[in-house]
Amino acid sequence: MKKLAVMLSVALLVACSNKKATENTSSSTIFIEQKVNEFIAENPDWTKDQATQDATTDKFKHWAINLSNEPDFLKDMPLKLKSLTDTLVSGQTFKLATFVGYNDNARPKGSLLNYIQLQINGIMPDDIVKTVTLDKNYTLTGNLYKQGKRADVKFVKVADFKGYDIGKYTFSITAVKPM
Repeated sequence: MKKLAVMLSVALLVACSNKKATENTSSSTIFIEQKVNEFIAENPDWTKDQATQDATTDKFKHWAINLSNEPDFLKDMPLKLKSLTDTLVSGQTFKLATFVGYNDNARPKGSLLNYIQLQINGIMPDDIVKTVTLDKNYTLTGNLYKQGKRADVKFVKVADFKGYDIGKYTFSITAVKPM
């Protein structure tokens, strides 16, 4: 089932974009986009052969998980609010918001953001919940609550398409800014 979900998301990304993923040579203010560009530049032979691809992808998984510890991890990252769920943990209720990366053809040509997937599960206080709307785009400020799993980090290569799934992380959200 998980493989089907990954393949469907890859198919969706391919269908939503007519452009090939290319290295973004412009300087981005988005921390994750900058760092993924740097990783790609440091590993130009990533897809040279299967052994190199497997080794580099494993390195990418460790790298992405460690990246989430950086204070600027969420800096300027555009995310779409997909769901709000009431959650009960240890007798305390709160809202859990799921934010995901999204494809936007209005981005500059070569922007890796159209090829980067990320899911942020945000623990949100009521005052912030009142300011957000489903399916709207936001940038977030928050503190890492729970690190992701390496199994959720993926490199997807289908023909000329290359996608980078950075994983799923839980953050305590302190601010949201509409885009």
